[in-house]
Amino acid sequence: MKKHNTNYIASALLTAIIIMSVAGCKKDTANLELATNYPTNPEIFIDGFSRDLKFDAWGKVSNFDIDYTVKYKGTTSMKIAVPDASDPAGNFAGGVFYTSMARNLSGYDAITFWAKATQATTMNASYGGYPDSPGTFSDAYKVAVDVKLNSNWQKCIIPIPDPSLLTSLKGMFSYAAGALADGSGYTIWIDEVKFEKLGTLAHQKLTISNIASWPAGTGFIGQSFNCEVVETVNMPDGINTTLAVPPAYLTYTSSDNNVATVNSAGVVTLIGKGSATITVKLGDLTASGTVTLTNAVPMAPTPVVPAENVISLYSDAYSSIPIDTPKWDYVTNTLKIITVNGNNIMSFSTFSYLPITFSPINATAMTHLHMDIYVVAPTLTNQPVRLVLKDNAAGEKGINYSAGLTTGIWKSLDVPLSSFGLSSKSALVFLIIASDPQSPKMTDLYLDNVYFYHN
Repeated sequence: MKKHNTNYIASALLTAIIIMSVAGCKKDTANLELATNYPTNPEIFIDGFSRDLKFDAWGKVSNFDIDYTVKYKGTTSMKIAVPDASDPAGNFAGGVFYTSMARNLSGYDAITFWAKATQATTMNASYGGYPDSPGTFSDAYKVAVDVKLNSNWQKCIIPIPDPSLLTSLKGMFSYAAGALADGSGYTIWIDEVKFEKLGTLAHQKLTISNIASWPAGTGFIGQSFNCEVVETVNMPDGINTTLAVPPAYLTYTSSDNNVATVNSAGVVTLIGKGSATITVKLGDLTASGTVTLTNAVPMAPTPVVPAENVISLYSDAYSSIPIDTPKWDYVTNTLKIITVNGNNIMSFSTFSYLPITFSPINATAMTHLHMDIYVVAPTLTNQPVRLVLKDNAAGEKGINYSAGLTTGIWKSLDVPLSSFGLSSKSALVFLIIASDPQSPKMTDLYLDNVYFYHN
């Protein structure tokens, strides 16, 4: 989460028009948070800011101003100067407008605004997020879209998935924009920001967008994954827009809690073998997907080497150094991280080979390389594996290691570093894991507990 720099509307940054708006607000609202009849004021910026509005900026905090010359309607607009990528004061512009007392916005179905820019660009816009307290940001009902802008004024619309839930909202409007691809900055103008009852949003459809990645046979008892939901809405111009729907708008159920459970945050957890249908509801809209577990994979063996004897690349048993798994030439891997009871496991499909890169490490005292591999497919028996190490001082050396990989079981490899024949281990920079070129290729596998150690 970004660190926010607080600037209240009374500040000089937001000019005298904002000062006048705030100055009239003198009531003590300390006890009004308990009320149920929150104001229904839909306005955020209509020739000035609505009462009780606050502003936090991030990125280049001086990016915001009021423009009395360029506007869509009325007398003023908001002007956002997006800085160059190299600007030392911040390389993007962003901010959030929110209220100290919540508003009841359940009577509206969208937030709308007019915007344009000096260059064709994309701006992220949202509602529902606000600074809840110093260092925290509340975003349970935050909905965001990427808005494409050009030099012409255009009306932008962010639909509300279920307006009936927005009876006490504080996050009114947020924006964020960065420099262009060539690093140059530009200017955005925003005007007429308000919640509206359009009544012209149509053909809503709910979809679970990540069903393709759900377990469909092989998985782990205790494995958790998110139920990611999107809503497609036909806009007044006839074009569909798709937006991610936060869990706070949704309800979730499982057809069989003995197979899989789902909580209010949309986190699905595998409990046992079988099939379960996960159903999601947004008002009257429904979407569902099925998770199946026929092959329950055990966890990898727990490492027993003392932490002081280890340099870990990837393991929850140790503090690991930062690594990268780049897409080098011919790398076809689809990598995802599976979480099982707090333990993270690399899962690969369409596996070709895996480069693991890292800043130079001195492994002079290390004697072995360890890793745990579980082959899911194809069917292999007692298979070797190809391993390559590179040291900046000694070059690159590879070996075909007799790993004994067999489909359907965890294989723990403890490879003597001496077998690589490196003249130095003082600056190791990458490890490559691949199928032995003389053997059938691994295509689907799990990988865990990759580390160097000494006895």
